[in-house]
Amino acid sequence: MSDQPLVLLNPGPSCTSDRVRAALQRGDMCHRESEFTEVLQSIRHSLPGALNVGTHETILVTGSGTSAMEMAVISSVRPGRGILVVDNGVYGERLGKIADAHGIPTHVVRADWSRPIDPADVAAMLAAHPDIDAVACVHHETTTGLINPIKAIGEIVARTDACYVIDAISGTGIEDQDLGEVQADIICGTANKGLHGLPGMSFVLISPKAVERLPDVPARSLYLNAATYLASQRKGDVPFTPAVQVCFAFDEAIKEYLEVGGFAARTATYRERAALVRRGFADIGLRMPIDEQHRANTVNLLHLPDGVSYDALHDALKAEGFVIYAGQGKLAGKFFRVCTMGELTLSTLERFLTVLRDVITRLQAAV
Repeated sequence: MSDQPLVLLNPGPSCTSDRVRAALQRGDMCHRESEFTEVLQSIRHSLPGALNVGTHETILVTGSGTSAMEMAVISSVRPGRGILVVDNGVYGERLGKIADAHGIPTHVVRADWSRPIDPADVAAMLAAHPDIDAVACVHHETTTGLINPIKAIGEIVARTDACYVIDAISGTGIEDQDLGEVQADIICGTANKGLHGLPGMSFVLISPKAVERLPDVPARSLYLNAATYLASQRKGDVPFTPAVQVCFAFDEAIKEYLEVGGFAARTATYRERAALVRRGFADIGLRMPIDEQHRANTVNLLHLPDGVSYDALHDALKAEGFVIYAGQGKLAGKFFRVCTMGELTLSTLERFLTVLRDVITRLQAAV
């Protein structure tokens, strides 16, 4: 294996900058002291503006992105009502599983994993089921690297009383459809991935409409009750011990994000990366099952080369310093994923493409 740090080409955790990692070295700090309150409020106040949703409030929670998803789902549906889940991948399925686990009645709109959801199907389901109190949709379905039409769906949901919940965990700050334009009431995100912080801290951004609803929503969880977090964090406090050092790093990552130009600049960078690697994949002869117009800027789902298993490809690339990712669910064994999230340079990606070609050639020759 290379002596250099591994280049992570998986869909999170992603590579981070020296500056963000250095923030972990600020030392030990009690989360009940004023110094931590300053960091907490810095993140809470800067994050909505950074993502162009300045009317929303930030709730920070220690946990993976799934913790933000669970908080959003259980905090958006009033008693005796249900949720409409948009499902065309593993993470859409996960939204439904969260609702089921908490006994929330669930309606589902499905599509093939290679196709975005049709907004007309969402409209039809809302018309047919007046009990729907929230609509939950994944922005970037990381299973396949597919983008859903969250803006078009948001226009439909906005005409109803339902809250619109967006899982933007793999799309925050780097994928098209500016979050400020999609009329989402609750946006789930994570410090890592497109914001280039460290894993372990997630968040929900919550609109005035969703805040107004919170008193009417039952407390379905002790740890993930949004009303508890919001009341505490508005006072500069936290209900439970947070990942303090990860907050330091997240605060630094947001500052970096804003300094390089925010959403417009970072999205342009990610589009450039996507164009580079996809030209390389085509040159190698690797096929992508997702149509170009529906692809994310970050995740590339690729057919495994003929005669090459995922494990063999993964291990050979890791020995060269690159970490790729397997296909999920029913895609396992047939596909692999290459993701261009985090702190990466174009020269690093060019080097990866060279190594990828060489590794595939070697493995196929061995077969």
